[in-house]
Amino acid sequence: MANIKILFLLFLSLSVFSQNEHKIDYEHIFKNWIYIEKTSSYLSTDESMNTISIKNDSIFNLFKDNIRLKISELNNNLPHKYVVKCLILNNENVINANQDLTPYNFDVNSFFYNNQCDGKLVLVFDIEKGKSYRIAGFNGNDLISLLFNIQEYYYKNYKKISFKSIIKRHHIKDVNLLCMYKGLKSERLIDYKEYPCLKSCFDEFVVF
Repeated sequence: MANIKILFLLFLSLSVFSQNEHKIDYEHIFKNWIYIEKTSSYLSTDESMNTISIKNDSIFNLFKDNIRLKISELNNNLPHKYVVKCLILNNENVINANQDLTPYNFDVNSFFYNNQCDGKLVLVFDIEKGKSYRIAGFNGNDLISLLFNIQEYYYKNYKKISFKSIIKRHHIKDVNLLCMYKGLKSERLIDYKEYPCLKSCFDEFVVF
């Protein structure tokens, strides 16, 4: 039930931002995606290092209220209705606003990611439709859905365009769209050595 509540909150946060770009809370949407993608690992008590597996809306609120994320814009030449935002995972951009929540002096960044990716989470926002797409750093990747969306945009303007033509025509800084497309279209299990662009930045979810 708790996970359903979190998914519902995510739906609400992702569905209302199309009304006014200036009112979009990008940080909140990043937090929703990050929390949903995390696997529940453990909750450590004050009395001991004993842990229990847990992931619920109260833990999400703890995360939401006490972690600050500095979101930046990423250069791109996508059609005008799209906005690209990124979170660079380092101590300057992932901030624990309440040090009392970090026992044993663990680095807050270790809660979020490992060293397998390039340390960047990227979301593309469709301002008109109120949708967001995971493009880099997440466990899931929504590039194919984004390409369908862009293709629809061209069709509405009476232009036919293929996915490969979209990738050739448009770019997002430091994001290898062609690599991602090839990896996602691969008929076998994704080989991350061949397609490092699809690596996730997330380790197991650690909650205190």
